[in-house]
Amino acid sequence: MDTGSSIRRVSATPTNAPPVADRLRRTLEAYDAAAMAYQERWRSARPLDAVRAFAGRAGRGARVLDVAAGPGVDLRLLRDAGLSVVAGDLSLESMRIARTLFPKGALARWDFRRLPFADATFAGLWAPAALQHVPRAQTRRVLAEWRRVQASGPVFLSMREGAGDLEEVDDPPAGTVYATTVSADELRALLLDAGYREVEVEARPDPLDRPAVTWLYATGVLPPGDSRSAR
Repeated sequence: MDTGSSIRRVSATPTNAPPVADRLRRTLEAYDAAAMAYQERWRSARPLDAVRAFAGRAGRGARVLDVAAGPGVDLRLLRDAGLSVVAGDLSLESMRIARTLFPKGALARWDFRRLPFADATFAGLWAPAALQHVPRAQTRRVLAEWRRVQASGPVFLSMREGAGDLEEVDDPPAGTVYATTVSADELRALLLDAGYREVEVEARPDPLDRPAVTWLYATGVLPPGDSRSAR
């Protein structure tokens, strides 16, 4: 497989697609409207083996970032695995619900394209189904921003398999949202280019048993003392 630094452009945006800003706004509005239902639907369909592996690599007590936590669907799992979790999301309603469920949690609302943290703050990065919500041309830059705030430790990232560039997908119970989909080679190259090592990408069936949906689970490790610029 190709693990080089170039990322192949595999899909053009449909000519009738709304502007990027509108697609991002509609996606955010969908998650705001369905935040409680989303928490209830997805909290029992989480990647438990990935949580265990991530926590094992990070080490007990490690401070990790849940970069797009939604309504806190993974917060309890990460915390119960022995991690110190800082979690946030752009969805206002998702953050309201997360704060209700986890009143003592380190929670904040943020735009993950511009994180409010100093360089090298965290010892792990947890990002399931997060990077998919940016256009393909911005994935490298957004991942670099996440990498900027990570000092060392593991990364977990998942995206849908495909070739779409912020195209319509169904994300129940939120309904239609916009997502970028990638190949395993693209996802592997993104993580390697960002400075991660021991990168592995695995295809997984959809947790909601939708036969047309395949997820790619990507893991890697940021070596301690890797001070190269992430920008």
